Amino acid sequence: MKIAIRLVAVAVSLLATQVVAAQAPAGSTGQCKDGTYSTAASKQGACRGHQGVKEWYAAAPTAAPAPAAAAPKSAVAAAPAAGPKPANATGQCNDGTYATSTSKSAGCSGHQGVKARYASAAPAAAAPTAAATPAPKTAAAPMQAAPPAASAAAPASAAAPAATTKASPSSKAASMTQAAGGGPGLVWVNSDSNVYHCYGTTYYGKTKQGSYMSEADAKTKGAHADHGHACSK
Repeated sequence: MKIAIRLVAVAVSLLATQVVAAQAPAGSTGQCKDGTYSTAASKQGACRGHQGVKEWYAAAPTAAPAPAAAAPKSAVAAAPAAGPKPANATGQCNDGTYATSTSKSAGCSGHQGVKARYASAAPAAAAPTAAATPAPKTAAAPMQAAPPAASAAAPASAAAPAATTKASPSSKAASMTQAAGGGPGLVWVNSDSNVYHCYGTTYYGKTKQGSYMSEADAKTKGAHADHGHACSK
């Protein structure tokens, strides 16, 4: 009875192994504990760096591979060594696995080193840049001469006549010739206004009518000093 139970357990184990193997990519010889597949010929070291071997297949299954599971964080791709390499493979390790890492050293860490390194996929060719067409030059508008200043264009005849300034009486008196006979000690008495002017002042000897005399005589005749300023102190 015990032998029968053991035989059934072995059969179930083999059946489970076959089912798992049927889901693995073609050419896989085992599955690692982190979910990746290995194509190494030897079980020893096949899942080094991938938490060890979870399932080991006695021989590569011939059944069609199921859709690949989501890629784990590991850089090793589950691709058969003998078959075509995955589209995103960047290299092949010495143990037969493929790496998708962009780093050459990290891609095959724990897989006996790098066997072959594939060149990165060439980026899509950029569309040729059209030759820049120079913008047409815009013809500059002819410069127009600035109109002459109004002040320069105005004829001399159009100039406004200068305002005539009427000379003040003091200015007229300053330009007149003093009557002869005057001097210090004498005043000039204006006959028209009966005002006398001291020696050295503006109207001294320069009114139309008048005569020289002493200040005392001028006061005797009723004349009064110009603006009330007497000549003698």
